[in-house]
Amino acid sequence: GPASALTISGVTSRIDASGLKPVLFVDGEAANDGVTSQALPPLEIRVTDNDSNIIRYRLGTSNRALAPGERFGFSSRLDVPRNGVRTVSVIFAG
Repeated sequence: GPASALTISGVTSRIDASGLKPVLFVDGEAANDGVTSQALPPLEIRVTDNDSNIIRYRLGTSNRALAPGERFGFSSRLDVPRNGVRTVSVIFAG
């Protein structure tokens, strides 16, 4: 479908433990690689902790439109799971 023109790339995550409470930063970029404008669906950040629990966070995009070739950078600050972080992935929410 048309949604396949939308991609997510450059996802990085890091934990900043310098404050009172550790913070998980997740950054990345959504892009429209297609030839027509596309509505950008919400993003879902999936954090898997060291006990294999998956915590999902939804990142709204206000359903903005991405023109062909346009990119949308995102950055999220999340709480670090009590059991630590094993993996972080970002997908388009259904």
